[in-house]
Amino acid sequence: MTDASFADYAVGDRVWCLAWVGQPFEVVGKDEDHEVIALEIPEGWGVSGQIDLYPETMFMLSKEHRDQIWYWPDRSGQRYDEVFGRFVARHIVGQVVPGYVVGEGLAGHVAPGGYEPKAAMMFRITSIDTGIGQVLVEPVAAIGPANELIHAPSSGVADRDWRACGPAIPIRIEMKLYRWVLTFGAFALNWCDLPDPHGGDSRGTVSNRT
Repeated sequence: MTDASFADYAVGDRVWCLAWVGQPFEVVGKDEDHEVIALEIPEGWGVSGQIDLYPETMFMLSKEHRDQIWYWPDRSGQRYDEVFGRFVARHIVGQVVPGYVVGEGLAGHVAPGGYEPKAAMMFRITSIDTGIGQVLVEPVAAIGPANELIHAPSSGVADRDWRACGPAIPIRIEMKLYRWVLTFGAFALNWCDLPDPHGGDSRGTVSNRT
């Protein structure tokens, strides 16, 4: 989602771009046939640079003064506090949730191979503090019936049977894939907010609370 359409920008406009947070740009050209907007850093900034924005990347453009990442909605139009609030609303302390490795860049989803066990790690939510906007999680694992180590979602393991295998630390909120993501290292815990690389519904059972 974008603040305005291609037609709302004119050559000479001062704008801000999510691809280079904190740096103002000027619209220096418009390709009406392909709806491409050309940006350049204005004179006097001591640096030079140009960015071309296409219809699929127009969400990166804004007329608002957004010189910090926290001012920006993501490519779906959501702000970081909306994403955090939704995560808190659908989870409870003690719940065990999976995290999946997420890719980088504009086209990335998750890696490798989508939402698969080899790209997963399990976490227990140990604290939710809405006052300071902080959620603590600890990495967990379980031992299966054949003494195998389980580190991915398993319907046969109750939340209470997962064992901590690392300290509890605050999850971070950062922008990956130009989406706001709650992360523990390389793992995204709000993975169900992200597009399913296989084209289906990425939402699913994240915990067996028996």
